[in-house]
Amino acid sequence: MMRKTKLLSAAIFVIASFANGRYIHGVNWADETVSCTSRIQSWADGQCGGPGPNFISLQTPQTSWWVLGPADADGNSNMKAWDFDKGDRDYVAGWRGGSPINAEQEIVVFFENALEDKAGSDLIIRLFCGPAAKASVYVSSDLSSFAKVGEIEGSLNGVPGKGGFLYDAEFDFSEKYSEPVHYVKVYREVTASQSGMFFDSFRSAHTKLPQTKAEVIHYGWTILQDTNSDCYTDNVDFAQLAESWKICYDPQTSEFSQLPFEDPNSIPSSCHGVWQAGFGMEADINRDCTVNIQDLILFAEKFLTCTDPSNENCIKPWKL
Repeated sequence: MMRKTKLLSAAIFVIASFANGRYIHGVNWADETVSCTSRIQSWADGQCGGPGPNFISLQTPQTSWWVLGPADADGNSNMKAWDFDKGDRDYVAGWRGGSPINAEQEIVVFFENALEDKAGSDLIIRLFCGPAAKASVYVSSDLSSFAKVGEIEGSLNGVPGKGGFLYDAEFDFSEKYSEPVHYVKVYREVTASQSGMFFDSFRSAHTKLPQTKAEVIHYGWTILQDTNSDCYTDNVDFAQLAESWKICYDPQTSEFSQLPFEDPNSIPSSCHGVWQAGFGMEADINRDCTVNIQDLILFAEKFLTCTDPSNENCIKPWKL
C-alpha cells in the first residue's frame, strides 16, 4: 500500500493522525484497501475538477486512499457529493457501467482496530449510487471466510438512488458475526443501467470516549494545534510549527518539497492525497500542505489550551 512508503526521519514529520489504526474523535476509520477488482474506478469528470473516470489498481499511489479516513466527498456537510463550488470534493471509488465486463466487482478494506459487535449498528459505509444499484456487504476477522451482514440497494427517486446524494448505510453484526471484524467487503450484485455505486468512507458506528491522556491520543481527541499530541498546546508545539515554517508539500505548487517521498513515483497528485497517504505535517494545522501565517493564527487561537482528562481546567471536546 502506498501509504506505507518509507518516511525520512525528521522530528518535524509527525503523521500519527493518519497512521494505521486511526481513530479521529473516537471514530474508527478504515486503514487500508487490501484488494479490489480490476474495474474499480474513481468517479469524476473533467468538468468537476476530479481525476476522471480512470480505472485504478492497488499499484498506483492514487488508489489506497480513495475510501479511507474521514468522509471527504461532502465538504460542506449537506450530504451532497457534487457541490464543488461550495467546497465539496470527489474522492470516491466504486463501479459503474452496465456491460458484462463490469460484473462481479468488489472492494475489501482493512481495519487495524477491529470493529466490535455492540448494541445497534456497528459499521457505517457512506456512498452514493444509482436507483438500480445493489451490493452485498460481508465481514471477516482474517480474510479466510466472510459472513454477510446486509445489503445496499438503490431506489427510484430515493436515497440511496439519487446520483450525488450521499447515504450512510448502517450494519449490525448481531447474530450475524461475533468475531472482531478487521475486513469489510462490498460485492456488486447487479450489472445494469443506473446500477453504479461509489464509496466515500468506511467507519465504525461507535464512538470511543477517553478517560486518560493515552486514550485521548489513541482515540484521536487531541486538537490540531497540539502538534506533538501530548494533550497540551504550548511552546513545544510552537517550536514544531517554527521548524516547519514555509515548508510546502502541495504537489500542485512550484514550492513543493519532495523531501519525505523516497520514491518519486509514489507522490500523490494533490494536497488531499498527501494527507490521505500519510505524509502531512502536523504543524500544517489547516491541512493545506503549507505551513504559514494561516497556521500560526489558528495556533494562537488555542495556545495554552489542553485536552487532558485529569485536568479540570481542560477543554473536553468529547463533552461539547
